[in-house]
Amino acid sequence: MLCTVQTQKSMVDLHSLQRQDANFFTEQFTVSRISFQFGHALVAGCKIQSGSRRMHVYGPWIRSKMLKTGAYLDISQAASQKEHSPKISSHAVYKKKLDGENGITKIGHPSLNGPYVNNDEKTNNEILQSLCSLGKWIQGFRVADVMTRRCQIPDSSSCMKLIRGLVNANLIDKASLVLQKMVMSGGVPDVMTCNVLISALCRRRHVEQAIDVLNGMSSSGCSPDVVTFNTIIRAMFDAGRFEDAVDFWRDQLRRGCPPYVITYTILIELVCKHVNVGRALEIMDELALEGCYPDLIMYNSMINLTSKLGNHKETRMIVEGLLSHGLKPNDVTFNTLIHSLCGDGYWDEVDEILHLMYETSTPPTVVTFNILINGLCKHGLLIPAIDFLDQMVMQGHSPDLITFNTLLRAICREEMLDEAIQILHSLEESSISPNLITYNIVINSLTKVGLMDKAIEVYQYMVEFGPRPDDVTYRCLLWGFCHADFIETAVEMLNAMGKHQRHRVRENCYRFMIHRLCEKMEMDIAVEVVELLLSSRTWCHPSFCSSIVQGVHGAGLVAQASILRQLLLQKKLLTG
Repeated sequence: MLCTVQTQKSMVDLHSLQRQDANFFTEQFTVSRISFQFGHALVAGCKIQSGSRRMHVYGPWIRSKMLKTGAYLDISQAASQKEHSPKISSHAVYKKKLDGENGITKIGHPSLNGPYVNNDEKTNNEILQSLCSLGKWIQGFRVADVMTRRCQIPDSSSCMKLIRGLVNANLIDKASLVLQKMVMSGGVPDVMTCNVLISALCRRRHVEQAIDVLNGMSSSGCSPDVVTFNTIIRAMFDAGRFEDAVDFWRDQLRRGCPPYVITYTILIELVCKHVNVGRALEIMDELALEGCYPDLIMYNSMINLTSKLGNHKETRMIVEGLLSHGLKPNDVTFNTLIHSLCGDGYWDEVDEILHLMYETSTPPTVVTFNILINGLCKHGLLIPAIDFLDQMVMQGHSPDLITFNTLLRAICREEMLDEAIQILHSLEESSISPNLITYNIVINSLTKVGLMDKAIEVYQYMVEFGPRPDDVTYRCLLWGFCHADFIETAVEMLNAMGKHQRHRVRENCYRFMIHRLCEKMEMDIAVEVVELLLSSRTWCHPSFCSSIVQGVHGAGLVAQASILRQLLLQKKLLTG
């Protein structure tokens, strides 16, 4: 293709010989001579050839979209009109608010490319920055496109902002093009922008395009980080490409990528989850040849994963692999194993691990004893749990609040409530102050069996000396009062709670109190409960009070429902 451009004042002469370029136009054409100005053009003797058809045009005004130059040639109604359109500055056009649909400003001039092609690099960068600040991503994309086609260098910070904006607008293809143009213009993207684009491509399952972006990062001077690799590996596993993910990481290691422990751990965990532990152990041996060696953290992570899944056979394989590589289990390894075995009730295996801990100079810690006590209590083995508490103290470990809360819950479950209160008081007098969970465990257990007097004593002590009661505390007491038929006391507590705490009380508790008060013919107090319920809600449906009356009526309390309706009408809580 031979093409020369000569500029004379406002006119541009373009001579083209036998030009046939499908990248520029959708149809092949041959032009003998075109003389045009950006905006309007007069074609003198233009011969257009399309396939076998030939069309001769002499003299009309035309508009044509020149993709590579950004030129627009406009169709005119009058073929004899020869005046040129006035030149409009980019800022003037920008202030007229560009129309993104058809590229025409409100004053009728082309704005898609036309206003930008005559600008210098600085002016277009200012426009690009303004468009990005306003979130006009499509227009910003067009400016960047024109700039790169005119060999102008778009501002890197604006381009990165544009890429993130296009991704957020779900215009991933355009974001990829902006990144390409930015890199080709010599710009260096930051790793965060590239990760945003890679993540979006992976969500669309365009993993290969994401890898292309990754490969382009290094060549452009932007080194990928651990997030980059993790995103692509996870996307491959989501697509079922397990072995491809392994090959990908192996290839990155051979290219000099640092052997990130987090990425390596994620890869092995995903292989364990989606394939099996045996294959994961094989991959660990293979990657060791590439300089990526497993460590204790990775083995502990694998043990935790298989333990949660209850795969004790695979867990044993992992422990054997750990030992074969000369690594020594630590307290995290043993505690993870004990937690899994306790959950499934394998007490003999738990004893074996405890003996092993003493033999390997890794004696049980407070965390180990808490895991043991919790596991025993969940299986209703309270006496062995207390024995471990004694053993814990004898070995010089001080029980913490987790230990006592675990035991308190188990003791209350056995309805040994006097013992629970004694433990609570002993904690109040010790250096281990009971927390909100401790008080709620005891109060909830007392209210369930109807011991409201003792529950109130614990509550009063809590208000005076302990932590501030929360919505769980009040819910336990309210339901206790309701089940013990102390409805009036429950209403008093509702008033004392405050609007914020009443908001957390469930609606069925209010309705239960209203029904019980209606059964006792305490209608004024029932209306008071309705008012408390309404005040605790930010908004209620207009038919809400009607539904309360209907509920009372549906319970067979017909007379009470009628009285309640009249009282609510008087309070203007019910209409009609």
